[in-house]
Amino acid sequence: MKDRVTIIGLGCVGTSIGLALREQVADLEVVGHDLEPDHARRAAQMGAVSKTDWNLPAACEGAKLVILALPLPAVRETLEVLGPHLEEGCVVTDTALLKVPVLEWAREYLPEGVRFVAGAPIPSPTISERAVLTGPEAARADLFEGGLYCVTPARDTDPEAVSTLLDLARVLDAQPLFMEPLEFDGLQAGIGDLPALIAMALLRATVGSPGWMEMRKVAGFDFAAVTEPATADPGALRVAALLNRENLLRRLDMFLEELERIRQWLLESDEEALQEAYADAAAGRIRWLEERAGGTWEEKPGLGEVPGIGEQFERLLFGGLLRRRPRGGEK
Repeated sequence: MKDRVTIIGLGCVGTSIGLALREQVADLEVVGHDLEPDHARRAAQMGAVSKTDWNLPAACEGAKLVILALPLPAVRETLEVLGPHLEEGCVVTDTALLKVPVLEWAREYLPEGVRFVAGAPIPSPTISERAVLTGPEAARADLFEGGLYCVTPARDTDPEAVSTLLDLARVLDAQPLFMEPLEFDGLQAGIGDLPALIAMALLRATVGSPGWMEMRKVAGFDFAAVTEPATADPGALRVAALLNRENLLRRLDMFLEELERIRQWLLESDEEALQEAYADAAAGRIRWLEERAGGTWEEKPGLGEVPGIGEQFERLLFGGLLRRRPRGGEK
């Protein structure tokens, strides 16, 4: 009997993981589930899953690994529904962009004997920062190749569950990066939650304001690009902002301080300060894009120990459940 992995959520992330698993791992059954029938149908047509099942508990029957490739609001309700149906020894992981609340939900809804490990794959640096990564049609087997896989276990996470997630990272050709859940959420406040909040505020200050009827005629790509983060699902943005409120408030305070500083320069017509600020900001962005494209981060991620777990995470589980196919003539 083949080992089974179930992917719940067949958007870009879930379908990409399925494509990589089926391409790299021999004798593995990948079952998919998505509330959107079109997503499930498309993922099956692309070969990302061996089969799909519309029934959530049935889709996870016999699975040794369940991957929740879902938006944050859907993770909680899915864990609640799945909890009573998962088999003992099953490993569950997620790909959501907040970790502290997800770990709390896993503790609340998953029974003893079902092991949960939080994580989040980051797309390859070769993928354009402007790429639209939504829906199964945007999926690709190499989406995470050369990228990072953030592994964010709680201190009491079963080491074997962490080992399974490391296996998944290897299959995706992603480099594991261990982080504390609190640290991950703090970073997400700055690079995810805050941009969405700023984009929303900008739209509220322009669209529908006096002058917008003429402004909209000349608004172009720059305005579209800077307001794009506000176009995600409003419910998902609201949930993320409130669940990550403390981190987001700290980042928002820092942003407001910068705005006040810029406002003062404008009041004083401080040309030198404005020039320097624009130049420094542009240089910082260029440096980040170069580092991203080359993967040349100052601190190279490694396979070290997660704080609180004194185990070596290199061993494989399930008799090599996610052992990759040999390349070329390798045996």
